[in-house]
Amino acid sequence: MAEDGWAEICEKFQAALALSRVELHKNPEKEPYKSKYGARVLLEEVRALLGPALEDEDERPPAEDGLGPEDHARELPAELVEVEGPVARRAVRLAVIEFHLGVNHIDTEELSAGEEHLVKCLRLVRKYRLSPDCVSLYIQAQNNLGILWSEREEIETAQAYLHSSEALYNQYMKEIGSPPLDPTEHFLPEEEKLTEQERSKRFEKVYTHNLYYLAQVYQHMEVFERAAHYCHSTLKRQLEHNAYQPIEWAINAATLSQFYINKLCFMEARHCLSAANVIFGQTGKNPTTEDTTEAEGDVPELHHQRKGEIARCWIKYCLTLMQNAQQSMQDNIGELDLDKQSELRALRKKELDEEENVRKKAVQFGTGELCDAISAVEEKAQFHCGTYL
Repeated sequence: MAEDGWAEICEKFQAALALSRVELHKNPEKEPYKSKYGARVLLEEVRALLGPALEDEDERPPAEDGLGPEDHARELPAELVEVEGPVARRAVRLAVIEFHLGVNHIDTEELSAGEEHLVKCLRLVRKYRLSPDCVSLYIQAQNNLGILWSEREEIETAQAYLHSSEALYNQYMKEIGSPPLDPTEHFLPEEEKLTEQERSKRFEKVYTHNLYYLAQVYQHMEVFERAAHYCHSTLKRQLEHNAYQPIEWAINAATLSQFYINKLCFMEARHCLSAANVIFGQTGKNPTTEDTTEAEGDVPELHHQRKGEIARCWIKYCLTLMQNAQQSMQDNIGELDLDKQSELRALRKKELDEEENVRKKAVQFGTGELCDAISAVEEKAQFHCGTYL
């Protein structure tokens, strides 16, 4: 492709990305999707300039490729096939365009068209999905299909797509591990390509989103144990990669504590609530976190409402803890034998401390100063709520 023609393609693609990022409220009230439609026109122009794909799998209509939605999702482990030669590179670039067209149609509530583009993206790069050039693109396409099928309340299909993404991420990190290309890099000149650090950051964010969506799916399925597992993993990764909004993160951690309270896992619940307090305290103080669009503390009503929600979670924790402690004493300790009570109480505390030390490593949020701050809140909670915390 001529240099001038490639420059035009890259320019149109970047302009489409810029339009895609325009927030809906910045469009005219009667045309909320104006910027999205403008981006779509540019993406379609880029697709036309790239020309048709020459890959065998793209020459077959979707109904003839032997892969339905469930088949696309339930993949066997991938084999590494590198993207080499002009035919393969064109297929990958077209897949990037199909992905963005799919997201564009979903954003404008055209789910069937969005699905068609995303599935076409998967077909174009299916055999390259383990390569550093395509793994992030493939996972993102499957994540979006998972969201789409979830919105249709086809939860099993959504689950299959999301688990396929999870498996592909784990296989890639185990077998290859180097930071893969971000899909946008296929339309950047070599001198503007991302650093390995930025690539890693973006890829890890894609996987964090995957875990978040899995948590939502299992919550919908009422498989609360799995939902809690994925929710905790999401929260932990958001802290590790500094990609969170303090109020939202704190509310999600406090909500997770309710699962642990209902399971009578008081150490885990206390840790989640302590972390919620610490992170909530960052509101307005840490505007540089990656996902923060505006200072959440600028809305006093929201701030006070969320603070009250966290406080109610603490109240439920304390009440449930005291009720459980009372029940344990009645069941196992003779009410009139004070010496026996003290002996059994000391024994119970020792056993619980040993068990909690093991479990704490699995549930712990943060490192360094953040971890110390959360531990300080936990210690204060233990002091105020008594021995059986």
